[in-house]
Amino acid sequence: MERSEKYIQHHGTGAASTVSIKVQQSKWQNHMDWYILITLVMLILLLFFTGLGKVFNHAAFVSQLHKQPLPQWSMAILSYLLPMLELGTVLLMCIPQVRIWGLGLAILLMTAYSIYAYLAYIEIYGYVPCACGKVFEKMSWKQHFQFNLAVTLLAAPAWLMEYKVKLMEYKKTAIKTMHSESRRGFDQQER
Repeated sequence: MERSEKYIQHHGTGAASTVSIKVQQSKWQNHMDWYILITLVMLILLLFFTGLGKVFNHAAFVSQLHKQPLPQWSMAILSYLLPMLELGTVLLMCIPQVRIWGLGLAILLMTAYSIYAYLAYIEIYGYVPCACGKVFEKMSWKQHFQFNLAVTLLAAPAWLMEYKVKLMEYKKTAIKTMHSESRRGFDQQER
């Protein structure tokens, strides 16, 4: 047995070392929970207000969409699909059981928006007006690209952390199930 400033460490599996590991894990878990929460709030607000803006100002959104260098057949589809995707993603992120799917969809949306903003910024299509609506209409394409990329890069670790949290929950549930099953089997053997 060695004495440390923080705790007594037993060689092998001692209670003191187990407590220290659990404290470290709970601190890390707390940081992950806060990061996920802050990212979720940011994404929910962003997608909620942009989605609602496209719904409430649908005529203006459709008008701006028709100025984009997209195939004509896709305009009608995108005019309804984009707001539905944004608001649906918000809904998924608000439900804990499917939050990981919402985060993944938000990352995909933000990645697509980042690519489009970058292509507009380098003027691959020539000058293109923004169809973002009221929320970001004052931004240049360069600012759009930088903002979208930053949001995407902030959301990706949140998705990984949420995945890790779900995996840990799954393992805990599996261990409890296995323990209760083995306990039931033990109880039946005693009878």
